Amino acid sequence: MIHLTETKAAVMTGAEIIDEQDSVPAWNASTNYTQIGCPAQYNDQVYTLLQAHNSSYYAGQTPASLPALWSIKHTTNPAKAKAYMAPNGQSGMYMKNDCCTETGHVYQPTIDNNVWPPSGYPDGWTDLGIVEGVQGAI
Repeated sequence: MIHLTETKAAVMTGAEIIDEQDSVPAWNASTNYTQIGCPAQYNDQVYTLLQAHNSSYYAGQTPASLPALWSIKHTTNPAKAKAYMAPNGQSGMYMKNDCCTETGHVYQPTIDNNVWPPSGYPDGWTDLGIVEGVQGAI
């Protein structure tokens, strides 16, 4: 597989990176990550590196549990929306055009800097429809 280059990913939006997710390398628990902005996949989510580190120093930790080191990326493409993940501080907040899935539906925020899940703050989200209808059969 050809990997998305760190240099290219550093200037891409989350949606652009997720569009090329097939070329985003899997996160590795024993890698020395040095290039800020490099992408990695973990549990079908896409993250980019915020702070250089050697992942082996964080035994048992993953990008999902290390928001100071990794930022989750969201897509603006409803057909490629990922499961809702709670932001940590300002890392991973949802902007108006971002999309996510929850409870079998695809949602888009009605406000910038949205930190609430669709089920916890329905007025902060627009329901775009059921996942199968928006993304096709899974």
